[in-house]
Amino acid sequence: MDVLDAAMRLPEDYRIPLLLKYMDGWKEREIADMLSLNINTLKSRLTKAKALMREAYGEG
Repeated sequence: MDVLDAAMRLPEDYRIPLLLKYMDGWKEREIADMLSLNINTLKSRLTKAKALMREAYGEG
């Protein structure tokens, strides 16, 4: 499984922020504003998304 396949299996609430930040290079504030999220909510979702990605690769 490659990274993009693993990312595409994430729930949308985690997948979209993860892809915007790490694939498209958006800043956290830009993502939070675009998705109408509190910056802390966005950071929590990114943290959870990274944890889920680690699990997908058996590193978590």
